[in-house]
Order: sequence, then C-alpha cells, then structure tokens
Amino acid sequence: MSAAKYKKNRAPLPKQKSGRAPAPDETARAEPAAEPADLPEVSSPEPATAAGSATPFWKVLLAALAIVLAGLAAYSNSFHDDFVLDDMPAIKENPTIQSGWAAPPPPATRPAEILEKFYQRLPAPWQPPNDGQTVTGRPLVNISFAVNYDWAKSHQKDGFAPEGYHLVSLAIHLLAGLALFGLVRRTLELPKLRAQFGAAALPVALMAALWWTVHPLQTESVTYLSQRAESMMSLFYLLAFYCFVRGTQSRPWLWMTLAALAGATAGLCKEITATLPVMILLYDWIFISRKFSDPLWRRWPAYAGLLLAMLPLAFLMHHAGSRGGSAGFWLDMKWYDYAVTQYSSIMTYLKLVVWPYPQVIYYGETDDFASAAYTLKDAAAMLTIMALAGGAMVLLWRKPKLGFLGVWFFAILAPSSSIMPISTEVAAEHRMYLPLAALAVFAALGLWQLLRRRALSAAFAVTAVLAVLTFTRNHDYRSGFDLWRDAVAKHPNIARAHENYGIMLYEHDRIRESIAEYLAAERIKPNYSDCDNNLGNSLGALGENEEAVKYYWRALPNLVRPRDRAIASYNLGNALLALRRYDDALAAYNYAGTVANYGPAFNNMGSIYSEQQKYDQAIACYLKALYFQPDYPQCETNLGNVYAKTKAWSQAEQHYLRAIQEDPNYADGHAQLGTLYLNLNKYAEGAREFTTAVQLVPDSPEAHYFLGLCLAKLGKFDDAAHEFETALKIKPNYEAARADLATVRAAGAAGK
Repeated sequence: MSAAKYKKNRAPLPKQKSGRAPAPDETARAEPAAEPADLPEVSSPEPATAAGSATPFWKVLLAALAIVLAGLAAYSNSFHDDFVLDDMPAIKENPTIQSGWAAPPPPATRPAEILEKFYQRLPAPWQPPNDGQTVTGRPLVNISFAVNYDWAKSHQKDGFAPEGYHLVSLAIHLLAGLALFGLVRRTLELPKLRAQFGAAALPVALMAALWWTVHPLQTESVTYLSQRAESMMSLFYLLAFYCFVRGTQSRPWLWMTLAALAGATAGLCKEITATLPVMILLYDWIFISRKFSDPLWRRWPAYAGLLLAMLPLAFLMHHAGSRGGSAGFWLDMKWYDYAVTQYSSIMTYLKLVVWPYPQVIYYGETDDFASAAYTLKDAAAMLTIMALAGGAMVLLWRKPKLGFLGVWFFAILAPSSSIMPISTEVAAEHRMYLPLAALAVFAALGLWQLLRRRALSAAFAVTAVLAVLTFTRNHDYRSGFDLWRDAVAKHPNIARAHENYGIMLYEHDRIRESIAEYLAAERIKPNYSDCDNNLGNSLGALGENEEAVKYYWRALPNLVRPRDRAIASYNLGNALLALRRYDDALAAYNYAGTVANYGPAFNNMGSIYSEQQKYDQAIACYLKALYFQPDYPQCETNLGNVYAKTKAWSQAEQHYLRAIQEDPNYADGHAQLGTLYLNLNKYAEGAREFTTAVQLVPDSPEAHYFLGLCLAKLGKFDDAAHEFETALKIKPNYEAARADLATVRAAGAAGK
C-alpha cells in the first residue's frame, strides 16, 4: 500500500473543541501517519511531556539497582589488578599527575597562539603529555588520574595503589550503564514508539543495559585503567543524549544546557565526541520531530550549544596534532591498506560480541600488516562489512528507528576503524565500548519481540553467563606478566606481544628469557626500536654494557616520541656510566633531559658532577631535575648531600626534610638526615632518624651501625651494643662496628 493511499484510508482524528489552547510544542501534537513498513501510528498520542511518567519510580530504582549489582559482581575481582601496557606512561610515568595543581614550568619555546598561551598557564593535570599517550589531548582523563594519585598519597600510600584507580573506573562504567538504561527507556516511551514499546520500555532498557554493562568486551575499557578515556567519554556522550531527550519534554533551557555541558565534557575525554551533534540531530529527526525542519527550526539554540561545546575538542585535537606521530594520513601505511585491516577488525569485534573468545590485550600495529598480502578472508570480511553497512543505510531509509542503531554502530566506530591509520593499534576491544550499546539494544528488542514477558528470565540467564565470562577475563589483568603471556599464547606472530612479555620477564629477573622474547620480536619485526632499547636494558643487567650501548644507539634514531627518546638516551647514559665513560654519559643524560624535560637524567648528571667535586654544576643539575619533577625525594636527598659536602648545613637539612615529607617511607632520606644530625652533634635527632631507617630497612648494617653511634653518644651503651651486634650479624666483616662494640662494652662496664 502506498503512503498516499494509507493516509487516505486512515480514521479521522477527533475534532478539537473550540477555545482549547494549542499544544505548546510540535512534539506534543498528534503524530503524522507512520509508514506501513515502520511502526504503527499512534492515533491519539499523549503529550511528550508525559514520557516516562507511566513507569512507577520504584520499578526504575529496582532496575537501576540490578544493573549496579550485576556490574559489581562481574568486576568484583578487578580491584587489585596491575598497571599494564599504556598504564605505565599514562599513569605511573606521567609527571603531570604527580606535580600538584600548580602550573608547570613553560617550555623553552612559547607559542604565538593566545589559546595555547592560556592553556599552558593551566594546572599541570590539565596539560597531559603531548606525546601520543592515551591521555594526550584528553585533559579530563588526566585530571581523574591526578585525583586518584592525590587520594592514594593522602592515605599513606605511594600514589599508585591500584584499588582506587579501579574503583573510579568501575564507578564510571556503572554510571554509563545507568545512563544507557535511562536513554533507552525514555526513547521507547516517546510518542513515536509508545504504542508499540511503551509497556516494554523498562524491561527492554534493563536487558540492554545489563548486557552492555557485564559483557566481556567491556573489560578493556574498565579493567585496563588507561582506557578510562573510552568509558569517561561514553558516560558523558550518553548523558548528553539523555539530557537532550529530557529537554524536548520539559524545561528545555535547563536540559539543553546540561546536554551541551555533557557534550563539552565528553570532548575533554576523547575525540569520538565529534560525532555527537550529528548523532543527536539524526536521533531528533527519527524519534522526536514531526517535520524534517523541526530540529533546526524549533531547537536551534540546542544545536548551537552543542556546536559550541565542540570548540574545546577542536582546540585539543589541534593541540594534540598527530598524537605523537601515532595517527594520521601521513603514516607509512596507506589509508586503503588500513581500511582493509578494519574490515577484518570489525568482523573480529562482531564475533566477540556473540562469542567472546579469544580476547587479547593487543591485536598488532600497522607495521605488522603493512606488507601483508590480501587474502580471501580479507575479501570475505570486506564484503560482509560492506553488506552490513549498506543494510544499515537501507534500514535508515525504510525503517529509520531500527536503522539508527546500525548508524550508531558504524558512525561511532568510524573515527578509529575506517580509513585514518592509527599506527599503534589496528584493532582494540575498547573501541567497541559505545558501539556495543546499539547491538545490546537491538538484541533486547529482538528478545522482547520473541518471548515477551518471558524475555526477562532469559535475559537474566544471559547476563549471568556474560558476568562469569567477564569475571574470568579479569583474571588475565592480575599482572602484566599474565596478560602478555596470554597475548603471546593467542597471537604468537605479533612482535609487540613478545616485546612486552619480555619486559615482564625482565621485571621478574628472568633476564635470559626476556632476551629470547626480544629476539623473537625482532625476528618478526626487524629494526624494532622499542625492542632495541629493552634489549639494551637486559644486556646491561647482565653486565654486558658494551653490547647494551650498541642497541641503545640503534634505537635512538627511530624513536618518534620525545619521551621514548629521552628514556633510551637515559638508559644509554647509565650504560656509559657503568663503562666509566663520564663525558659520553653526561652528553647522553643532557640530551635525555632536554628532549623531554626528563628529571631523572638531570639527577644523574648531578651525581656525576658531585663525584667529580664540581658542586656548583651538581647543584644546578639537581635543581633543574626538581624543576621538571617536583615530587622527587631521591633528588632532594642528593641535593642535600651536596650541600652537606659544602657544609651548607641548613640547606642540606631543608632538602632532607623535604625528601621524607614527599615520601615518609624513603629510608635513605631518613638515614642521610640522621647522618647530618650526627655530624652536628644532635644525637637525639640522629637516633630518631636512624631508628626510622632501621624500621624501614631492617637488613641495613649501616643503619644499625649509625644508630649505635648515636645511642653511644647519648650514653645508652647497652642499646648501642645491641645495634652494633645486629650490624655484625648482617655483615660479619664490618670492622668499624666490631671496634665500636668493644668500646661501648668497655664504657658500659666502667659505668657499672
């Protein structure tokens, strides 16, 4: 039946009584006839302002509680999981989250742009490292890590206790699940859908949100901490949608303003937010508007607000540039070659949605596929994905309400999974975090249509299975060692998997095995610069510093990110220092310090100058290290040592005190301060500091010996004798302790 004929035969609408005020908004008027291929027309719809009022609040609250409890159960074993892969540079090695909330020092070259100048005056957490790490160009994610760090430090921890980080990531995920639940429920209660799905709004929204929250594909965005960028962006993306829908129903100025604010906040988390205004406009046309012109004609202030909300994102994308050379059309891999890999990647994602095994932390980088030949499997994947994308467009035309789900899936995947190469990862499970919502809603609608009232029972069974699989997958994140061993077993032809497993072996003092993994990585990918740097570390640990220097030199020219070059040059300096090539070591450290403001390099330069008794140069280097890395107790202690050597006692004491304030468990800081007090004849203060040092490092013979000296000076000969005896038990050939033990015993006997 044609649309014209359908309109001709439909029943007339009831006449409006004279004198009745017209509806205040187009969305509150009777809806036009629905296309017969889509959903049936609601002949006398309720006003849109009534949407959501039919569901009792207690039922909504109970459903929300079910989502939270399911998420907590699925992720209950994730709180002690380790920092892995990008967590190291994004969190543990990220100076901007450890530098407090003052503005960092300005770079050597100041920008000409006003916005850049303003940005550089913001507190350090607002300025994440601009070297292509996960936090690059995503200040709100960086700020969340800074808050985690400060909270951990305030609770007498080292700032990197994983429990707090995992708690925040899980809270973000659960809030995103609740936002999805609210958005789906309110969408199904809109006038255009209420007749068909109004009664099903709560159960369908609950099923979709439950599956989305506990699906194993989400683990990478929740348990893998640095991918908090994905979950944070998605939370505010969904909230922007939710607020927009509420704004079409009541108090538009309030809700539309909140939608714009949520959109701006999402833009501070990840670049996929750029799709938000277009997706909301499409949603408005399909689910809300009566006429094609309504969104821009009747709600233009809302869209103006959404576009303005994208301006911070535009600035951040400009500021981040190519994300440290990791993304862009100018990479070695051509856009069409990258596109071919994405067909297979999307097929992998879809397969993991239905059958989430095997999941791995890493699927390879563009270099792993740049020279690969096209296969029949690639062609089949290309045809399948093109057919699915074409089907989504046909649905958008014929059945737009279902077609919107297909567009949601492909549009949100498009920035990372289409034609723009991303060199570091050709595929990543976290990219499915928000697109998975469309598939979850589609599955929930299908199950409801199939089983009706029995759908919830089946949905809870599926939820339980998914939650168990997520719980099991979280076990792989217990440590980087487990995660990369799993990756090598499942994808043995990925060079970076071998490299990172080698790093884990190195950290477990399995040095020879780590070298074997690095060499395996270089067989797969020759001239692998990151692997060369790590090979140098392992060879240096075995004392083979000449060989280590060769690998560091080979790595340096090919490293793109400034921080990576700084670390390789720093490692080169350490190897040269071990070979007593002091001038070469100083040059390597100086390059490492200046190329990325790397504090440890300046600290090591200071130590060389201190050994050479060039105290003015040593002090300058230590101060420069502290300038770039203020929270650095080892450097504070080294600086105190130089002042002590020059008999600048007050400055030495100041820096020792600062070191133990920054890290109360830093034993060397307490010991050096105790030595200072001993030299100044402040024996009680010295005994206090050495007592703390002994408690922190009970197997240090020197700490026991110097504590004994302080106690002897205080006339506590028995206590001093006990400390000297302890030092001798730890170090039997400690002649100074043996001599002083005899002295205090004689003094004790004479006193008696």
